[in-house]
Amino acid sequence: MPAVNATSDSAAPAGWTAPDRLVLGLIMAAAALRSLAIVISPLELGVDEAQYWLWSTTFDFGYYTKPPLTSWIIGVSHLLFGHHVWAVRLPAPWLHLLTALVLWRAAFWYGGGNAGRWAALLWTFLPAVALGGFVMSTDTPLLLFWSLGLLALIGGVTGRITMNRAMAFAGAAFGIALLGKYAAIYGLVGIGLFWGFERLRGGTNVTLSSILIFAVAMGFAASPNLLWNLMNDFTTVRHLGDNANLDRQSHDPLNSLRFLGAQFATAGPLVFALMFGILKGGRDPATRLLLWLSLPVIAIIMIQAYLSEANANWALAAMPALTVWLAGWLAGRPAGRPTGTSSPTRTWFGTGALAINAALSFVILAITLAGSLGPLTPDSDPLRRQRGWHQLAIDSATALARHDATMIIADRRAAAALLSWHFHGTEIEVLVHDEDGVPSNHFERNLAWSRDPNSHDPNSRDSNSRDSNSHRVDPSKSGSPKSGRRLIVLGDEMTPPTLAGVSWTTVPPPLISTANISHNRTRRLYLHQGVEAD
Repeated sequence: MPAVNATSDSAAPAGWTAPDRLVLGLIMAAAALRSLAIVISPLELGVDEAQYWLWSTTFDFGYYTKPPLTSWIIGVSHLLFGHHVWAVRLPAPWLHLLTALVLWRAAFWYGGGNAGRWAALLWTFLPAVALGGFVMSTDTPLLLFWSLGLLALIGGVTGRITMNRAMAFAGAAFGIALLGKYAAIYGLVGIGLFWGFERLRGGTNVTLSSILIFAVAMGFAASPNLLWNLMNDFTTVRHLGDNANLDRQSHDPLNSLRFLGAQFATAGPLVFALMFGILKGGRDPATRLLLWLSLPVIAIIMIQAYLSEANANWALAAMPALTVWLAGWLAGRPAGRPTGTSSPTRTWFGTGALAINAALSFVILAITLAGSLGPLTPDSDPLRRQRGWHQLAIDSATALARHDATMIIADRRAAAALLSWHFHGTEIEVLVHDEDGVPSNHFERNLAWSRDPNSHDPNSRDSNSRDSNSHRVDPSKSGSPKSGRRLIVLGDEMTPPTLAGVSWTTVPPPLISTANISHNRTRRLYLHQGVEAD
């Protein structure tokens, strides 16, 4: 990414400067160190990561709870590098590196060479990115393609790209982002608000036809998943409503404040505080564009938090635009002009904010390398969910061999996902017991054990269901039992669970799988031996 004279927007590219090479070296080193942490870390896959991997073993344009892009990426990495935990996670730091490079260019177009370098560093050392560079989540591809869309839009608003072409590129990028996570729809909302308010101000180079171009390009790029949802009764879209929990509204303003407070951890305390400056910086179209692509996202999630609940990462889509704006401000970009000279005060603020985030990123790197928070570990260890599954797999294999069985019926999604990962490539079949008959996850919908193969007739409705065709179970995909088949059933209690049509073998007694997952928590599961009755 060539640097230019920071005081002249019309300056020709002058090639890579020493500061450019230094920044590029720093962000590449960060990606390499995070990759090393992924390879060395003793932490096992998280439940979501294991489920995304399982989806990746069967190519499709959509899955039960998420669009497909993350699983496609994991599938490619798994194909290239093999069945390793690190192969699932390895794309994460490099996708974030690409995002940093895209934002470098976007900030360069917005505020000059210094702004570009600030943006690359700010993004790389956001605490959310430091953590996101270790785990493979749906946010990672979303943010890359969201940033590509943002780059195109800035190019159009600043005149570097013709507006219709910019809107076509941006729509396609946001459409691909939608294949990663449905939060990409906020991009369409932001563009609509920008266009509407610019028209009220007396004119804009964003025309109604260019808005339509954006919408058509976005819809075309996202069409594989949109068509998949149409053919599958909008399964994934319906799941969004379940996540929102709007049927259990709290109307608690403290939830909104907690969510907003969590953003100081997501972006870094001083960085997020400085980002609030965007509220008074909207004197030119490019800055107003950044405002409409960031603040509405935070506002929408704050409303969601007030109504029910919201996770801190649900507003990550706001961060690319806020990062570009802050980079421009730190570089001295005055309102209405593309570049400027930074003041010593801004430089000190930026250096301090970046130093804080770099320190936080180093702590996160050390934690992921060691697989432990060490003396910082709270009573509720957040890493406990990434421990103990390998031990459960060993104990399950022992129980299966002792009982001459090849089927495990898990008691929950977490165990099903991680055991599917550990028994990949074997004859072991992992199913779940859907106790209430109303599927609430991928396993209950597609890999449910059911005594009666007609109990989930896709042409009938369960009176206790949530009136959702997406909750149908395809009997051809479920584990409909065969008489006399031996199986192992996981449970929390010594007493076997109630499974109609299964008789239990109590001699020898069930194995007990025990794994210490934190200093004060133990995961204990009973591996019951059953036989399907004639």
